[in-house]
Amino acid sequence: MSGAVSFPRIHQLATEVANQIAAGEVIERPASVVKELLENSIDASATKIQIEIEQAGTNRIRVHDNGQGIHKDDLKLALMPHATSKLTLFSDLSQIASLGFRGEALPSIASVSKLTLTSRLQDSEQAWSIDNKLNLKPAAHGPGTTVDVQDLFHVTPARRKFLKSERTEFLHIQALVKAVALSHCSVGIKLSSDGQVVLNLVPCADNPERRISDICGKSFLRESIMVNFQRDDMHLRGWLGLNDQARSQTDRQYFFVNGRIVQDKHVNHAIRLVYADRIDAGRFASYVLFLQLDPARVDINVHPAKSEVRFAEARNVHDFIYAGLTEAFTLSAQPGFFGDDLQGPVKQKRGRVYEQAAEYRQRHSLQHDFESQPALPNRYLSLLDGRFVVVDREPEPLLIDIEKTNTLLTRHELLRAFRANSVESRQVLVPITCELSTKQLERLPVHTETIKRWGFKIEQVAPTQVAIRATPLLLPYANTVPLVKDFLNHLEPRTQDEAMAATLVAHVNDAGLTVTQESINVMLNRISAYESQQSAGHVLPWRRLDITALATLLNNPL
Repeated sequence: MSGAVSFPRIHQLATEVANQIAAGEVIERPASVVKELLENSIDASATKIQIEIEQAGTNRIRVHDNGQGIHKDDLKLALMPHATSKLTLFSDLSQIASLGFRGEALPSIASVSKLTLTSRLQDSEQAWSIDNKLNLKPAAHGPGTTVDVQDLFHVTPARRKFLKSERTEFLHIQALVKAVALSHCSVGIKLSSDGQVVLNLVPCADNPERRISDICGKSFLRESIMVNFQRDDMHLRGWLGLNDQARSQTDRQYFFVNGRIVQDKHVNHAIRLVYADRIDAGRFASYVLFLQLDPARVDINVHPAKSEVRFAEARNVHDFIYAGLTEAFTLSAQPGFFGDDLQGPVKQKRGRVYEQAAEYRQRHSLQHDFESQPALPNRYLSLLDGRFVVVDREPEPLLIDIEKTNTLLTRHELLRAFRANSVESRQVLVPITCELSTKQLERLPVHTETIKRWGFKIEQVAPTQVAIRATPLLLPYANTVPLVKDFLNHLEPRTQDEAMAATLVAHVNDAGLTVTQESINVMLNRISAYESQQSAGHVLPWRRLDITALATLLNNPL
């Protein structure tokens, strides 16, 4: 295979070197096996990798690549502890550039499964296969390597009790494969589960945006800004999602150091600091970032799964990341950065990115038919104390309590939609799992139709767990798990519609509201629709500022 990297032969590490390796590889769940095998294939210069999963990996994990292959005489060593082709001396540990130590993880995997390793060198005519018992025999196999892992944890059945449902375990595998694929665009990766193709990512080294789009979605690319920041020997590049791409969980946060996805408190702090005033409270930023630096300046051997790192100069790395991301946001806010066809708050507000709640509501017309009405003539004047807004509107100005108005209108719209059997749902892109009480779980099969009518989709996936797949579209910023639990707690046969609507709107999260001219127009239309459908007689969280009201406010009655 052209362009293949030639590694040294596999050999036994010296005792003093082996003792320095952090606790060997830890096989916690099927995803841990997939990670080690996938990284080994990439280190072997594979350009095509096929991953086949059966029963979420507990029954079978098969990883096939077209990489460099393993020499026949090295196959037994590959299954021996502390045997590797990637380092020899103690000093090598301080400058690891590969993803793993080929052969290092295989003994750990073989100790808890039925493992078969088949490999053929690129320039060899014969492939060879070896199993747990070190039986070596000829095999039919193309250039590359296949690792077949069956009956994971069969020798330690107690370990299986700690695994989650098959769906949850496979989601861990899928997330892991996506993360590795993001940092290796030159490698084609195909992932199958029980015979069904889940991912089929083609090599795209010359077009990394395609890999980003395949994994994070086209909307992420459209609504993100690029980072390309370099200083001394550190280089930071990638994509920063704008506020529209903020999520209710951290499932789209990818940070790579020298091609390896990692977690680091200094890195996380720098990113949170930059996003602090750029996304809505209670939401999590979306980003894909790659940091490249001298391998000698980062220690990846501080965690058994290599998921954490230690920087030699953590403060410098923190400040470098903060400076790079801040510069990217600053440049993106300058006029013309996004092109002349882009209008709205992103272009108009320097250094701050907004998402308008109106964009969510425009997705459904039945519950908000008033939004199709023309905006009433008005002029947004001022925001007071972050809560009240004054609007110059005919025939008299209007003073609005934003939070209370949004809550009242949402309750009214939600109740009206429920009675019309037209509550629309907001799909959760990655289902959120949570634990429920016995009482909450017992209500799921009893109130299936009512749950659906309120816009929820909740599926039991384990004895005490459910997967939340959809919530009411009218509550886009609500914290999902507390919302669902509160909903189920109040779900009784005699629960009145009004009471349930009040329960749900208690979870309205006004962090998602942004005061702009467009959002004020939408709110005014909602107010007009409410007033046309409701009779007077109760106190409303908005007030017309006629001359009498103004005189009263100034304690100067006419």
